[in-house]
Amino acid sequence: CSVGASILEKVGFPYPVVPTVKYHHEAWDGTGYPEGLRGRKIPVTARIIALADMFDTLQEDRPYRKAVGRQEAIETVRSVAGSKFDPMLTEIFLRNLSIFEAEIEANGLSPHAIDTRRDLTELSRDAGVSANYVDQIKRANHEAFTLFSLARDFSSALKLSETLELLAVKLAEFIPYDTCAIYLLDSNYNVARAEHVRGLHASAIAGREIVSGEGATGFALRSRKLVCNVDPALDFAFSGVDIAASFKTMAAVPLIAQDRLVGVVSLYVSRFDSFEDEHMRIVETASKLAADAIEKALEHAETQLHAFTDTMTGLPNARALIAEFAKEVQRAGRNGTSFQLLVMDLDGFKKVNDTFGHKLGDSMLHGIGCVIREQLREYDFLARYGGDEFVAILPETDREFVRGLSQRIADAVSAYELVDDDGVAEVGISIGSASYPSAGQTFDELIDAADREMYRAKEFNRLRAIGAEHLLGIGQADVNVSISSIENDDKTRNKSISRTTEQRAASVTPMISSDSVQ
Repeated sequence: CSVGASILEKVGFPYPVVPTVKYHHEAWDGTGYPEGLRGRKIPVTARIIALADMFDTLQEDRPYRKAVGRQEAIETVRSVAGSKFDPMLTEIFLRNLSIFEAEIEANGLSPHAIDTRRDLTELSRDAGVSANYVDQIKRANHEAFTLFSLARDFSSALKLSETLELLAVKLAEFIPYDTCAIYLLDSNYNVARAEHVRGLHASAIAGREIVSGEGATGFALRSRKLVCNVDPALDFAFSGVDIAASFKTMAAVPLIAQDRLVGVVSLYVSRFDSFEDEHMRIVETASKLAADAIEKALEHAETQLHAFTDTMTGLPNARALIAEFAKEVQRAGRNGTSFQLLVMDLDGFKKVNDTFGHKLGDSMLHGIGCVIREQLREYDFLARYGGDEFVAILPETDREFVRGLSQRIADAVSAYELVDDDGVAEVGISIGSASYPSAGQTFDELIDAADREMYRAKEFNRLRAIGAEHLLGIGQADVNVSISSIENDDKTRNKSISRTTEQRAASVTPMISSDSVQ
């Protein structure tokens, strides 16, 4: 309603069309919208239109219901008199309904009598309406439909990238801009970053930051007001980007949602010297719609981030790991490839907590997460699985790669230390791996397989620390790539080997202690 009314304001009707459109969804008892007007505070024309509109709508087929008969429509309208509709107008409307219907039919305005092929130009010729007046109505109708569809699309868009792209694309339908840059404020409300850029010099502008108050865009941020028809050089004077000469003028419109500044939309143009009032009216209306959608998308993204992020390390959490595993399984199925799952558990972490306290222990977890991340490729996925355990997904890797990576991670973790008044805190790491799909096809199967090998490595590391690794009868190379046997397609044999290894470790462990070795 508000969108349609704001568009119709520019048409200049000699009748109260704008308040009629704006308030025809208000209810007699004050439960309507957009302003919750009650009783006679609702314009009488809006009360009449609402009544007639519902009566007509009830007798038309809609996607969500079938049309009802005339008598049922009358009963429905009468049932909401006093709550939705003005009771006096309802009674007058229904009492004179037969007269209204006969007049409609006589003038050829009934639904079955109207030729939908007759456009507004024919209407103007028949009714003597000026062509300019009709053109304005046409434009207003087009704008209303587009902005209505924009509001509808915004309401269903949750991803921030989709929302920003939608705004840029829709604005292009009305304004022949060369470049549209959508800047979003950072959490400190001081700097805005170009999160989405469409058009000329997009790559040069994308990602650039503007401080509040700098240039035209910065002024729009600070003042929360529209900036229109100013020199684009003002915007690029602080960035060192030499593209201002490509444009003749620019405009910047703040994005404000529920009185909260979200960002700004900046439009740069080379085809004309100044924007028209109509351009700015459209941008401001669209920006109001977009601001609410952007704020919703930002809140959704933040919720998703908290839901899928481990707050201590900043890494993805177990929930994110399971979601990523599902994606990787789909990718491997499409491409006919495999991937490795690495389970990494810290050695000596409990001692760090007991000796230095949990605060330093938390710092150790965060630091080790960064250390492991640095050893992985950009497209590898690392998560904190829980406690002092980390899990990585490594697409399209083989046994040799895992062996080398495991050694690099072990060396990097061993070299990492934190200094405290009580001394130097350091840990080691035990690593197990499993290959998809040979070691398992579900998340639980692959985690279990990699876990078994990780504990095998952990037992070796424990015995090695006391000089008794020979009791297990395995070498360091076997530990680093402890899953090599699991990569064999014979799963029965794999499980047998794992059980045998665990049994050997179990039979040795009770006999091993620092006292007996000494």
